[in-house]
Amino acid sequence: MSARLAPFLQFTGAEPCQAPDTDPDWWTSDDTNDRAAAQLACLRCPNREACLAWAIDHPTDAGDAIWAATTRNRCFKLRREFTTTAPEEPK
Repeated sequence: MSARLAPFLQFTGAEPCQAPDTDPDWWTSDDTNDRAAAQLACLRCPNREACLAWAIDHPTDAGDAIWAATTRNRCFKLRREFTTTAPEEPK
């Protein structure tokens, strides 16, 4: 993980997870259809990049919820990709 952690999102109200016509439980539901609906809603979010950065940097707080159309397992894989050390330069 990077030394700098992404800050929590500043919601503008334009995010699908904040819309009055969406069920906030979709993002944390155990139901496959609810989670799929959350992921589809996230695809049109203007803050998706910031949301994903926060979820990757804060795995404990993000938990099993959908963040930026991404599951916990996908965030884990992305976190692992971002934290690998670069090979040393040849001498």
